[in-house]
Amino acid sequence: MSNGSADRSRTPSAAPSTASLQARRQLAATLIISALLLALGWSWVTLCQSRQAATDAASDLSASRDAASRIEQLRRRPAVAGSREVQATELSRRIEESARAAGMPDGGLDQIEPEPPRRVGDTPYRQTPTRVRLRHVMLQQLFAFLRALAVEDASGPGLQLEAIRLSAPRGEEAGEQWTAEATLTYLVYDPKSAPSGTNTNGPVAAVIPGR
Repeated sequence: MSNGSADRSRTPSAAPSTASLQARRQLAATLIISALLLALGWSWVTLCQSRQAATDAASDLSASRDAASRIEQLRRRPAVAGSREVQATELSRRIEESARAAGMPDGGLDQIEPEPPRRVGDTPYRQTPTRVRLRHVMLQQLFAFLRALAVEDASGPGLQLEAIRLSAPRGEEAGEQWTAEATLTYLVYDPKSAPSGTNTNGPVAAVIPGR
């Protein structure tokens, strides 16, 4: 009897039931479906982000082209020559007032740097450049600023845009706010030897075509 009991104790256990196998298969199928759904969701989010990035890039490109066109129009405007130099304090005042009128933030006008006048080739005109740096300004504010400066007033001729460079603020991504470095100029009628009878005290009706 002892041998029979030992044989029964070594009998292998029964195979898993049909219900247990079905439960395992259902669990495996559930895990696979969940993984597929997660992968599908991740792909959808990535696709949406890519579409949004493409839309933003197209919008930025359109805005950049529009800005370039408007800047070129400002740069090519004819320049009317004045009859005298504008004092540095008066020039700074005009630039500061134009910045305020354009709605620029405090500290937006970062630098005003007048440069010595230079003769325009072999002509009776001298051109006086001024370098201006603007920080954290929007394009609409920049255009309003440049248009305001281009208007002639009692203090002297309008300032013309000669060159400009736009860049994103340091340490920040390009967005609606920019750093702009512009060179503004104005013309003065200053013949090397004024003919007799020429009036050089009032405004001179001379126009130099834009560059």
